[in-house]
Parts: sequence; structure tokens; C-alpha cells
Amino acid sequence: MSTTSNSVPAGKENSILTVLSVSEVAEYLGVGKNRVYELLNDGSLKGFRMGATWKISRMALENYILNASEL
Repeated sequence: MSTTSNSVPAGKENSILTVLSVSEVAEYLGVGKNRVYELLNDGSLKGFRMGATWKISRMALENYILNASEL
């Protein structure tokens, strides 16, 4: 899967139902994976677990960005 800096992976840019990994969210936000885990653990960013792996919907990521922008 090809990704570019600060972009959602190709083919995942349009659907709000798209599910992203922690690595993809970290790359999109320009932060480290540990920061994404912090956001998930404190509830700032909504996600769900599939086994040991966190998944974040595009809609949850967009909501986080909108809420963070209002501060």
C-alpha cells in the first residue's frame, strides 16, 4: 500500500466508513504512533480494537480533527 506524507493511503480517501490503522493515522496527522495511542487511550480519538490492533474510522479521525480545531 503506497502512502504519501500527510495523506490517507490511496483508495482510502473518500469513504467515511474507511478503517485506518494507527500507523496510517500517525502519518496523516504527522505525529508518532505513541501519540495516537495516547489519544485512543484517553478517549480523544475514538477507535476500536480487533484483537491487539487498534482501528480508527475515517469519520472518527475527522471528528477528532474538527474537535481539536475548535480549541
